Amino acid sequence: MSTTFKGNTQSFTAVITSCVLFGMIGIFVKEIEGMEAGSILFYRLLFGFVVILGYLAVSGRIKKVHLKQKKSFMLLLGVLNTVTMFAYFSAIRHMGIPVAVLLLYTAPIYVTLLSPLLLKERITLLDMLALTLSISGILLAINPLSALGSATPEDGNYITGVLLGLVSGLSYGCSIMTMNYLKESYPPVEEMFWSTAVSLVLLLPFGLSVTGPVLLGNLKLLIPLGVIASALASLLYFRGLARIKAQTAAVLSLIEPVSSICFCCILLGEPLQSNTVGGCLLILAGAALIGSSTSIQQGIPEKYFRDVWARFFQPYMPLRPGKL
Repeated sequence: MSTTFKGNTQSFTAVITSCVLFGMIGIFVKEIEGMEAGSILFYRLLFGFVVILGYLAVSGRIKKVHLKQKKSFMLLLGVLNTVTMFAYFSAIRHMGIPVAVLLLYTAPIYVTLLSPLLLKERITLLDMLALTLSISGILLAINPLSALGSATPEDGNYITGVLLGLVSGLSYGCSIMTMNYLKESYPPVEEMFWSTAVSLVLLLPFGLSVTGPVLLGNLKLLIPLGVIASALASLLYFRGLARIKAQTAAVLSLIEPVSSICFCCILLGEPLQSNTVGGCLLILAGAALIGSSTSIQQGIPEKYFRDVWARFFQPYMPLRPGKL
């Protein structure tokens, strides 16, 4: 009994720690100077990829990593992950971390809307309630009437940031559905490996465009961004996920956007508006409701809970939010 309790405690700690580390991504992106979003993303993935490659080599799993079936969908996953994080990083630069991370975390909304068309799944009453809460949270957080009613250059950047944030959420939702389709053929680490390789190829021009002095000046932020806030966080998440229930992991994943907003306010001193707080609560309530809605149905096996987790909450592997 004590061994099981200890194992569960370590798993909870691993998942919570990973979500907090993922929440630090926005801080690094905000502080890096002289680099575009694509360049930051390339070096984040590059340093993280090196760590993951080393992990696979040390653990002896590198020989098992090879492309199987569904290769075109693996390519699609790499493209979607690239679009997700490129839009997310750009949104942070245009309007700050709090609203950007909330818009990224609207992925469950798009999955709920698209799943009847793409996955042939039925939308339940609880899904619609969660969708209503999340959409209300978005409208409250971004305050569109105020933003659209002004015409200063700063507000123009904000509107651009909102559009980029919405794109990141939509792309992230599509990534989740793609990962769900691939999970029977590829373990999470292999998905992370191959989709990251695709992203690195796509982002190579951005990486080569960075001058030596600029790169050297930002290494102190790029290395921990790739190694700690991406690769290490992803490995901790995988380790913790093995011993806790899928719906528990879904709720714990909500720590990520909350911690990201807290880091932003504490470390960067960015003001937090009351409408952003209200929007945050509504969006997270909607996400939590989606993750817990199946638990009130009787006789549903654990596999179904894992499918729900994969659909709505599996952090973006390799990108996501945070994830590598």
